[in-house]
Amino acid sequence: MGDGIKLKKYLDEKGTNVRQIAKATGISATTLYTIIQKDSNIRFDFALRLANELEIDVNEICSAVPFSGELKEEEIYPTLPNGLNGALDSSRVKTYLKNSMYPLMHLFGKNSMPDVDNLLTSFYQLDDEARKEVVETIQFKLQYHKDPERAEQIKQIKGW
Repeated sequence: MGDGIKLKKYLDEKGTNVRQIAKATGISATTLYTIIQKDSNIRFDFALRLANELEIDVNEICSAVPFSGELKEEEIYPTLPNGLNGALDSSRVKTYLKNSMYPLMHLFGKNSMPDVDNLLTSFYQLDDEARKEVVETIQFKLQYHKDPERAEQIKQIKGW
């Protein structure tokens, strides 16, 4: 049984359909129909959103969960062609994910990662001025509201 069949099973169990879950997660209905019809794997970022909305563990619908060690490098980030100076190549991405993002995901908890994904997506869409304001706001908030225990956990992540 592939990810698509598992997704369909949970949609049926939860009494929802592709259109409703597409609207709730921001994943196109066409993409979800294709996953179900072809019984193909679900991208981890999509699986996080779906699992959060369906209130299930992401492992239930995603065979390529980073925590299981089954995610292949090319599924995470395709290799960029040579000549893109300063761009992340697959080796750098793999190292970054292994040393930084996976430990951070572990601290956040896999079920809260859709929120982080949405924050990053929203941040990316802002213009330069707005991104600068967000960074300044976070720096200001950290002066007065930093959780010492969480700050210490972050320091334990290599490179942070």
